[in-house]
Amino acid sequence: MLQLRLQAWETYENTAAPLGRRGDLGTQRTLASFDFQTLNAFAPAEKDADLPEAVQQSLQASLVNERSGLIVQLNSTVVHTELSDELKQQGVILTDLDTAVREHADLVKEYFMTRCIPVASSKYTALHAAFWSGGFFLYIPKGVEIEKPLLAQVWVNEPQAAAFSHALVIAEEQSSVRFVQEYNSTVAGEEPSLLSDVVEIFARREARVEFSNLQDLGQNIWNITDKNAVFDNDASVTFVLADLGSKLTLETVGAGLQGNGVAGELVGVFFADHDQRFMIKTLSDHVGLSTNAETLVKGVLTDQSRVEFDGMIRIRPKAQQTASFLSAHGLLLSKQCRGEFIPGLEIAANEVSASHGATSGQIDEEQLFYLMVRGIARAEAERIIVQGFFEPVLQRIPVENLRIRLRRSIISRMSGAQESEADTWVDAQERWEIEGVDEHAVSLNGNPNDDEIKLAEY
Repeated sequence: MLQLRLQAWETYENTAAPLGRRGDLGTQRTLASFDFQTLNAFAPAEKDADLPEAVQQSLQASLVNERSGLIVQLNSTVVHTELSDELKQQGVILTDLDTAVREHADLVKEYFMTRCIPVASSKYTALHAAFWSGGFFLYIPKGVEIEKPLLAQVWVNEPQAAAFSHALVIAEEQSSVRFVQEYNSTVAGEEPSLLSDVVEIFARREARVEFSNLQDLGQNIWNITDKNAVFDNDASVTFVLADLGSKLTLETVGAGLQGNGVAGELVGVFFADHDQRFMIKTLSDHVGLSTNAETLVKGVLTDQSRVEFDGMIRIRPKAQQTASFLSAHGLLLSKQCRGEFIPGLEIAANEVSASHGATSGQIDEEQLFYLMVRGIARAEAERIIVQGFFEPVLQRIPVENLRIRLRRSIISRMSGAQESEADTWVDAQERWEIEGVDEHAVSLNGNPNDDEIKLAEY
């Protein structure tokens, strides 16, 4: 591991920072100018001490009510780990990556940043390989099915700290797991901190993995994240990604569909406000026969935010009988925000079904008018349309609590207040089904006419 760190540092120093292409929105150039030298690359925390109050409150209101295990990283140290006795007896391993290096060296040596996300994938993956600390190691033996989700949390609470969290998930043949990971921070002030994280998933034959990630970092945290999965025959992996926070996020998500008959799915949502910058890159890399992949990303931009989406479907020459779909959509709520959504296809086989599409634009004024003439204020009408925009994607998210959390976050960002889901989302859905008008509506010429317009109660 020491040799890997030294080689990774050499790769980092010898690799130029990516600057993007001419005419883009400048997210990669902004990251390239970030002063990494001002950060503390290792910010240890006391292991097995009482968790900070913010972490305890988050766990009480977490996305997972009933869970099989929990692991928490605070800055550079994993401070808490728990796993049910039943899973321990079945051979499941959930521990920090430092312990895994010592106690499961053969597995770490085989899988850590080798085939899934190689060290030299980018300048930033090399930086991560040189400085990783803490991190999670999950191993599921052959045939073990974990019904209740496993929860992992990464917290940054030190200013000018750099946390390098690494998640390594190995699901053996015919196993299944649902893994939920949250990124949070409690850093006050404007001094920047960094969270650099890498997620590597290995799904062996007929394994099923669901990986959900909620990023809700403060807007003084910079986030660089790389996630990828490697599939054996008939395996399936689902990524669910929600990006809500951070000052800048550079996110790269891939699916290496090497096995035959495998299925990969990516469902992503984002909400960008203030001066946030997101760059999301996805890749469905089809190598084996009869592979299937679907990528669906939707998000909302407001204020002066910037979002770049670069999605790619790559079908290799021998990847016949492939089915792949890519869709990305952005809804712009202000005149100052900018979104750029670029899907791509690289097809080298002839027996495939592949399609892609992307849209971005403002809310349709005719839709707003349709709602406002029924007595709904403009702000609420915008909220209803945004909810309808997100809902098809939210319904694809397998974790119910994550759906609820995202709905509440969307509402609070649009209304500026923390409201319950029952008072907002459900009410808006009922209003969408209104037939007729309410007491505030008037005819188009400004004169109410009860003979022409009949009021309906709802």
